[in-house]
Amino acid sequence: MSLDGKVAIVTGASGGIGEATSRLFASEGASVAMVARNPKNLEKIVSELKKEGKKVASVLGDIADEKEVQNIVEQTLRQFGRIDILINNAAMINDPIQFHTMTDKVIHELIDINLMGTFRMTRAVLPIMMEQKAGVIVNVASVAGMKAVEKVPLAVYSSTKAGIIMFTKSIALEYGQYNIRINCVCPGAVRSRFLQPYLNDEHAREVLNSMHPLGRIGEPQDVANAMLYLVSDASSWVTGSVLIVDGGVSTK
Repeated sequence: MSLDGKVAIVTGASGGIGEATSRLFASEGASVAMVARNPKNLEKIVSELKKEGKKVASVLGDIADEKEVQNIVEQTLRQFGRIDILINNAAMINDPIQFHTMTDKVIHELIDINLMGTFRMTRAVLPIMMEQKAGVIVNVASVAGMKAVEKVPLAVYSSTKAGIIMFTKSIALEYGQYNIRINCVCPGAVRSRFLQPYLNDEHAREVLNSMHPLGRIGEPQDVANAMLYLVSDASSWVTGSVLIVDGGVSTK
């Protein structure tokens, strides 16, 4: 599934799913603008990929800030001349606490990054893709946006991810006329900094793995592989879809 000649923006690229996706796209020939707020991890990854001959660029930016979103797009155009692919991956998750104890500050931050950040980045690239009469956007939602997670109180986080799913369907319908395809992936439990404390505990790790019909939690590469399909020509007749990548946990 070659991406030769394509230019991709990947947000939240300094680790986890974003890093795995950036690496995979670059290995398939894409030029990748890797976006993150934290320069330390990002610069290290980009430097490593450049030494391997990959066409990548580090772009510092906060998707919660409209001016920085515009700067992300402008930097990508200056570096690579076009934008073919947008991966809306950057997000935050709160500690699982009961809803009535959440402050407005935390609620607003979740909405501003997870939902509004996806809106801002999408709005910024759409005119470019419309002019090109081609483009692909993949939004990263979550199975938590499709079903409530038992014993893990994440009401606001889950609501933002549910919003991303409906946003995906709505704009896929609206922008299909411009040959722009828009899909989303819904990962389940994927190895991440958030899950690492549980994975370090043998009992907690066994419980997490046993929850999945395939017997393990996901790896960032599992989600990256799904996104490669969605941005490639192999999925040229796929838009408005919700691809679940969760080891079967949502079947229960």
